[in-house]
Amino acid sequence: MIIPHSIRSIMTAAATLSSTDIKTSRSITDSNTNILTPRAINANYASVATSAITALDGFYMKDSFRWKNIGGWIAANVYNDIMDFDLWSKTKKYESTYGASLLTIATSTAAQKTAGSTNDFNDDQLWWCLAMIRAYQNYGHKELLDQSIKQWRAISANAQIFKSDQGTKVSKGGIDRDTAIPADCDIDGAVYWASAGDSGLNAISTSLFAQVGAWLLAITGDASFRGPTDSAINWLQRMMLDKKTGIMNIDALTAGGCTKHLGSLTYNTGTYIGALTSLYMTTGDAKYLDAATLSVTSSVTGSFGNNPALVIDQQADLTANGDGVQWRDVLFRNLADFYTTIGSRGKVSDDLKGKIAAFFKANYDQIQSKARFGDLYSANWYGKLNAGSDWGTGSVLANFIGSMLVL
Repeated sequence: MIIPHSIRSIMTAAATLSSTDIKTSRSITDSNTNILTPRAINANYASVATSAITALDGFYMKDSFRWKNIGGWIAANVYNDIMDFDLWSKTKKYESTYGASLLTIATSTAAQKTAGSTNDFNDDQLWWCLAMIRAYQNYGHKELLDQSIKQWRAISANAQIFKSDQGTKVSKGGIDRDTAIPADCDIDGAVYWASAGDSGLNAISTSLFAQVGAWLLAITGDASFRGPTDSAINWLQRMMLDKKTGIMNIDALTAGGCTKHLGSLTYNTGTYIGALTSLYMTTGDAKYLDAATLSVTSSVTGSFGNNPALVIDQQADLTANGDGVQWRDVLFRNLADFYTTIGSRGKVSDDLKGKIAAFFKANYDQIQSKARFGDLYSANWYGKLNAGSDWGTGSVLANFIGSMLVL
């Protein structure tokens, strides 16, 4: 559950990695046109990433599909990061461990309940969809894709609302909402946070819905994914986005009254970038590229912190486990995807590539100098914790995996 702002072993063959053939984050077959030009992976950063994942292994509890202190939507993000490692390095290093767990979750109702991959919170479910889709791309088990589609379609039917719902008390999928939507409140394309009757609408559920929809469109070629996905993107751009910077600066709307709750949370902008990246790679439509480029540029040039230079200061005072732990990780993961996939088409300028690299390096150096304790890490990058943890280590994986791609 994510509370709205108002109230996530050493590399065995470095030489092989340096010449690997990397595909986009959406393709799994050689016939797919979204295959990237082979590029080098930085084996030194890859080694750091694998060492951190190995440190996490000691906390993993297979029967509960989680790490000792990492569960719910944050666990889904850690799975996603580990699946990214296998995707970008073109290995199947984690197929028999974390990949197998995701397959069990996709195929077992009991496992879904245990992991929390199907529950009353739409954002939670969509994080798990992203992790399962990544596992599908890596290992090809169709059950992973099928479950992701099932969850996304259920959310589409039950939780996405449109202009026709304005001025009404929404009732969909057996869920009766407590409060009528004001007639003048723009909710066209938005996604409810939860199935509870008093749920509001928020940026994370809507941007995640768009990202999962965009990935499913790219993988299946099924055009029925595009309309709801575009509706979600368009609502975010109209209602939740700072149009000058491309940063998501509104976190949520209340269920009634259309009251906005401010919150430039890194994961809102991260998932938005991820959706735009996928939509551009699939459609070639420049509107997605332009929007993504604006958001990426702002994200890597100080919008989320600049003291030390370029280092994210959101949750800088974090000293306890909680929702905020994984926010930053999501931004890094989607920035790396943008850099690698859209960069493969020559659509990322050398200047922006340099800015992305500088952003990753500044945050990587801050993590290593302030938050490293052997192969474990703390979630506070400003030196306020004196020990590493599983939850802290999970929060930095996307920086490490992205660094092996962009540095």
